[in-house]
Amino acid sequence: MEKFGGRIRIVDILRDQNNWKRFLGWKNSVGVSVREAVRYHVSRALLCRTVALGVHIFRCPDCGCLRLVPHSCKSRFCSSCATARVRSWSRQLLSELLDVAYRHLIFTIPFQLRPLIQDNRKRLEQVLFRAAADSILALTRGQPRPLSHNAQGRRQRTRKRYLPGFQTALHSFGSDLKWNPHLHMLITAGGLSLNRRHWIDAPDKSLVSAVELATEWKLRVIAYIADAHKEQPLYCRRLQCDRRRRLKVDLLLGFIRRFSWRVRIGPGLQDPSHAVSYCARYSRRPALGETRIERYDGRHVTFRYKDYYRQGKRAYWKCPTLEFIDRLVQHIPEKYARHFRSYGLLATRNKTELLQTARKLLAQRKRARPQPLSWCHARKQAGEKHPLRCPRCAATMFYEGSIFGNHGPLARLCGLTSTQQRIPYPTYLPAP
Repeated sequence: MEKFGGRIRIVDILRDQNNWKRFLGWKNSVGVSVREAVRYHVSRALLCRTVALGVHIFRCPDCGCLRLVPHSCKSRFCSSCATARVRSWSRQLLSELLDVAYRHLIFTIPFQLRPLIQDNRKRLEQVLFRAAADSILALTRGQPRPLSHNAQGRRQRTRKRYLPGFQTALHSFGSDLKWNPHLHMLITAGGLSLNRRHWIDAPDKSLVSAVELATEWKLRVIAYIADAHKEQPLYCRRLQCDRRRRLKVDLLLGFIRRFSWRVRIGPGLQDPSHAVSYCARYSRRPALGETRIERYDGRHVTFRYKDYYRQGKRAYWKCPTLEFIDRLVQHIPEKYARHFRSYGLLATRNKTELLQTARKLLAQRKRARPQPLSWCHARKQAGEKHPLRCPRCAATMFYEGSIFGNHGPLARLCGLTSTQQRIPYPTYLPAP
């Protein structure tokens, strides 16, 4: 298979020439085990809209014609399924936000820590979320106590204390698919006073000093990683060990402590929809959009990305197919991993009381939560005018039933010899 331009699907690259099986064999030959979450999500994506996952059956009441709608995989690695989930999730999230000004923050970490986080995903991802949340709360609410002495003294002299609402998303990749974990945060430019009597706007809508926040972020990440290492030793195959086979995590933390870390505070946002959609796109779908794939010739994959070392100019990367798959699947999260979390006023435990108090002080009403779209309405939005119209008599088809899982008679009825083959969309069968 060789394609130039257009839309080149990731699952087609995995299916072509058994690239996925070749990738598993390559990893096995070099002694590297593929994570269970990677195997699960990729296998689900390869079976998306096939007989192996089952179908919904619609029947025409007049002529008896059947329409088979194959089931989707609902995997984070599937581009088509993830796109629908991102739209629905973004609409629901925007209905819960307050109608106030927001700021978009980006928390970065030095590249020396990236291998350690990659080999300890479950534990250190929790550390990053906790460190970012505690850094914001320490500089705005005063609890927990700030670790930076300068921030603590300045807060006691001039800064009012309030409880903001913020949501944090973890992104594990850069534009060129390298491993680059960082946090995106959408935070209100102000918050509810601690006595819950009035709303406090952040000074000049600037939240806190970027230098103070970066220092607090650095100290908390280092302290929390050190605590996690003392509780249970961390593992990293790219860090050296001493004679007692202990990782030199303390030396690494002491080394990165000497440098300044960076936290970017973006401009004020009156409409947070752009930031919400940005965070949703990169936390609930594959690391690479299929529109960025320029060419696939069977051996190499060429995709475009932004080169931030050249002021974000467009660049192209041509890599072997197995290397492309390796770069792509390393960003699949672990099972049950939560890469989007809410804190402060937007935390789940505060929505029933504190968030309602903030809405009353701001004279705002809660927005109606949008209802999830049905399959018929989703197909209409995709451009299909009459998804349930019978092709023979133009009557409206009705839901007949569902078949879940692999079903041999159904595969033979559709004329398929293998469950790996996709059902043509849509599939119509004559009346039985």
